[in-house]
Amino acid sequence: MNNKHVLKQAKRHIKLSQTLNLSLATQALILLSIVGIVLYTVFFSTTPNIHDYFHELRHGLMLIPCH
Repeated sequence: MNNKHVLKQAKRHIKLSQTLNLSLATQALILLSIVGIVLYTVFFSTTPNIHDYFHELRHGLMLIPCH
């Protein structure tokens, strides 16, 4: 029964990937956007919860002074 579910999901994935064709430039743009958002959030966010969680990393890298 589990194999049938996996096979069904695989067929659905193949069908979706055939209809969703993104150029390499579009894929790179999406990846760089996500990486940029994550890096900005880690290094430059002033939201207290995010800032406090990554505080030691910011000081350890000595790149971005936070106070």
